[in-house]
Amino acid sequence: MWLLYLIALVPAIVGIILYICSNKVTWMEWLGATAIAFLCSGLLHLIVVVGMCRDVETWSGQISRAVHYPEWIEEYTEVHSSTDSDGNTTTWTDTHHRTHDEEWQAETTINDTHQISKELFNEISGNFKDLTTEKPYKSGFDEGDPNIYVAYNKSRFVYPVTGLRSWQNRVKAAPSVFSYVKVPKEIPVYKYPLNSDWLRSERLLGNVPINLLEFDRMNSRLGGYKKVNIIVVYFGNKDASISKWQQAEWIGGKKNDLVICYGGQKNNKADWTFCFGWSEKELVKRNLETIFLNNKIDTSIIPIMELEIRKNYVIKDWHKLDYITIYPPTWGYTVLLVVMLITQFAFWYWARVNEFDKVDKRIAKLPDKVRKAIGS
Repeated sequence: MWLLYLIALVPAIVGIILYICSNKVTWMEWLGATAIAFLCSGLLHLIVVVGMCRDVETWSGQISRAVHYPEWIEEYTEVHSSTDSDGNTTTWTDTHHRTHDEEWQAETTINDTHQISKELFNEISGNFKDLTTEKPYKSGFDEGDPNIYVAYNKSRFVYPVTGLRSWQNRVKAAPSVFSYVKVPKEIPVYKYPLNSDWLRSERLLGNVPINLLEFDRMNSRLGGYKKVNIIVVYFGNKDASISKWQQAEWIGGKKNDLVICYGGQKNNKADWTFCFGWSEKELVKRNLETIFLNNKIDTSIIPIMELEIRKNYVIKDWHKLDYITIYPPTWGYTVLLVVMLITQFAFWYWARVNEFDKVDKRIAKLPDKVRKAIGS
């Protein structure tokens, strides 16, 4: 990364030479050109670090409350003024009305808010066994229902939810001892589940015979407690090497992933297992492999998994990998050189034709004796 700033030194050195050799260049112009050069390098540095390291992880939680906002009408005023040709000012006020449409929202324990349907709101309020009437402040309220209707979760009924969060993945961006080989196109691995439906995840891949709702509920419980995202992948009768390719495809998993892969002739009986993910302890992975080998794989395995993860999972401290150096791609240096040439050429052209000189033009017009007398 230091090479980016070494490139920025070139315009600075060229600027010094121009300053020494030309009366048209002032020290302020040299300073401006140097600042532009380092700004270009700094911006590329930022783009490289943010762009190359940008990744997502899945957070798990549950609906904490649902809110019904009835339709209401707001009254507000606008003040206008007009001045005629004689300088007389006239002021008047207009009254307007704005309609706030009816809507239903669900709020979650991972601080997301989603628009929902009336039917889902009624379902949630029925399962939460609560519907509270509240009267919030509505500025300019004129007509309609002044209340909102809130369903709090007093029954402990769990609606599991997911949400994506950004994070900086230095392992993904730079070669290191943690790097993985590129997976050939002919290897049948799964794409990473991004859970497009916030109420129903995609974390069971390959016809896994586990109830998805109960699996998501386990994730919602462990997500808040252990900050973990559990995924199970079934590969059918493929051999165990496929799981290593899956690990490479997902670059070891996202920040909080714990991925359990297994295979066998039947989807409820594992012939082999492999668990991967970034964690401070390997024990939880080996124990989960044993659990999948020794138990029937169906919904009954969920409490066994949950107990093990609660006991032994510790999320990876990613600050331990801050030492990994990020190197810009080759095209990044090319872009920097092009941008640097364009900005420096434009700036120095402006410096050449503007009215600022090292010697003030008014002084330069004076006779030599006068200029020497005043020290110019």
